[in-house]
Amino acid sequence: MADQNFRVKRGLEVGIGGTVISALSTGSVGIGTTNPQGTLQVGAAITMYGSAGIISATKYYGDGSSLTGVNAASADSYLFNTGITSSFSTALVGIGSTIFTFPATAGKEYIVLSVNCSNVSTGNTEVNVIGAFDFNGGERSYFAYNIPIPTGTAVEIMKQPQVLNPSDRIVMRSTNYSRVGTDGIVEVYVSYQEKTSTNFFGIGISTTGFATTDVTGIYTSSTYPSVIQSIRLVNVTDSGGYPVSVQITNGLTTTRLVDNLIVPKYGSVEILDAPKRIETNSVIQLQLDQAYTISAQVSGSQITS
Repeated sequence: MADQNFRVKRGLEVGIGGTVISALSTGSVGIGTTNPQGTLQVGAAITMYGSAGIISATKYYGDGSSLTGVNAASADSYLFNTGITSSFSTALVGIGSTIFTFPATAGKEYIVLSVNCSNVSTGNTEVNVIGAFDFNGGERSYFAYNIPIPTGTAVEIMKQPQVLNPSDRIVMRSTNYSRVGTDGIVEVYVSYQEKTSTNFFGIGISTTGFATTDVTGIYTSSTYPSVIQSIRLVNVTDSGGYPVSVQITNGLTTTRLVDNLIVPKYGSVEILDAPKRIETNSVIQLQLDQAYTISAQVSGSQITS
């Protein structure tokens, strides 16, 4: 065949509009190349159009609802995280109040990345901040209990992110140097990220759940392994430092992350400097030296793919 748009050679090689499509006797197929090195080799950029959107070698256009197994770690990096969806700010009051209630939308989770508390009192005086998460269907768990904020400074409460659930609330209060509730001495700026997922989890336990010195399980990684991003321990007393131990058990072995860690008076301690993977059916457990002394929160995500 003399026509340049159709010619047969070494199996099948078709030229269509200047683009070569070849099928070798080895079973290899090439588009834009006469010598494919694999089962299929494309010698130019790929762009596919469909009802869901457009897929190319470097981009996807569409709502992405059917994509699975996509690693979004780079997009959700805590450095220059442009995926942070929302923020709000408020001045605290002395009697304590709900400063925010997360939407009750099923299938959503909310990752609180920052709770910045600044001392804005007049005069040269230290102030304090109290904060708690009210877990819908759970209990109130303190993430800050009279944490001091020196004059002219601010405190970032979230050393690691905390996952909150639909209808969970953030409750906060400001107190003066004598720890008496006072209006308008602390301003708070909160940033969080909304996720459409049920893999994330946020759990809070306080004096109701820790009304004992027995070992208490606070999270079990059912069905899938999990990555634990945060374990926060807060002293909720006005009397002194108290010990707490945190351990991971799989029923055969038990490993302590901290053993009799003293959480100081008015202390809020994040014990994870780096995330920890726990395997399927592993349990995070806490044990207090004295009941009613500690609040704790655990945040993470199940590994489902």
